[in-house]
Formats: sequence, structure tokens, C-alpha cells
Amino acid sequence: MKKKQLAKLQQQFQPSFKTTQVKVLHSMEKKVYKRHGFKVEAFIQAEYPDELVIRRLDLDEKAKDKEINVPLDENFAGVIKRIQNGEKELGELFSDNLAQEIAGFWTSSQSQTSLETAQKNEAVHTNDSNAKEVMTFATFKEKIEAYPNFYVEITNDNYEIKEQTKDKPRLLATISSKVKNEYTIESALNRKYKLKLEIIPLIETFAYTPLDAR
Repeated sequence: MKKKQLAKLQQQFQPSFKTTQVKVLHSMEKKVYKRHGFKVEAFIQAEYPDELVIRRLDLDEKAKDKEINVPLDENFAGVIKRIQNGEKELGELFSDNLAQEIAGFWTSSQSQTSLETAQKNEAVHTNDSNAKEVMTFATFKEKIEAYPNFYVEITNDNYEIKEQTKDKPRLLATISSKVKNEYTIESALNRKYKLKLEIIPLIETFAYTPLDAR
């Protein structure tokens, strides 16, 4: 009887999933500041429960990489539940890993930006001297839809790349179906951390493809 009462008492005082999650994220924020010298804020918006938003507080509001979005999956929830159930060492390790990966986005952003600029300059040079790689709509659609919840929708004047969230579709990019090399990358895609480095080159290639070759 005493064991059952103790177990019930422990369960009553066990922190909630949300409380555990907030504690892990706050620990991560502190570690980023202590080890890398800049402050971040991490939170999950109610309308997008499957994404973790990390905002760097010392950057200007208009800065390109002021905010990033990191997709959350079942593995993230599973780890939080294990921490909630009392695996304290796992909590420290998990917040350590999060801090390292999140900080790595900004600490490597300068060299990454330089690399992207070099790649774009090379692409421009290639466009001037040789025919750039073309991509049919079927290939483009297949590559985009290989990413979970991503799809391509055709309107009267555009191809729209969207992400199906739990609540509603989210526009990520638009490519003109009337004008070659005319496209728009939405902020929702720019905030997608590593995914944008894979998807934006696909958009650029498809947008540059002559209309009659798509």
C-alpha cells in the first residue's frame, strides 16, 4: 500500500511535459550565452506546434538570420518525455546538444554566407558562358515533394511551393510560369535552417529553365 501511495505521490509532483520542455529550452539558452556570448530565445508557437522557433536577441529586427525554425518530430517529444520521467542526465546532454547545434547556425553563418555568395557568382558566370542546367516541372515537383509536407501548386501565373502544416498551408516560394528567372523566396523558407540550402538551388534552377523546356 505504501509503495502505491508513494508512486501516486511522485506522479502528482512530476513536472508536466510542457514544463519539462520549457526547462530544457531555458537551459539551452543559458548554455548558448555562456559558451558563445550571444542571447537566444526559444519557443514554440501554438499555431505551429511542430516547429521550434529560435530568435537571436542581439540582432537587428530586419536581420536575415534573426530567427530560424527547426522542425520537431517524434524523437524530440520522446526525449522530453524521458526527461519528464526522471532521466536528469539526459536533460543535460540534450540541452548541450541543442545549444551546440543552434549556436552553430550563427557561428558558421558568416562562412556559410561567403560560400553561398561564391556559389551564386559561379552560377552567374556559368549562365553567361554556358547553358545552365534545365529542370522539367515533373522533376522539380518530384524533388520538392520528397520533403515531408512540401508540395507544388499551380496557379494562373505561378508555381507555388507550399508546406502543409497542421492548421493551414504555408507559402514558401513562388516561381513565375510566365516569365523566365522570376521567383520569390518567402521568409518562411528563409527561416528553415538547413532545408533552404537544399531547396533554394532547386527553385533557382527551375526558375531559370526556359518556359518551353519545363
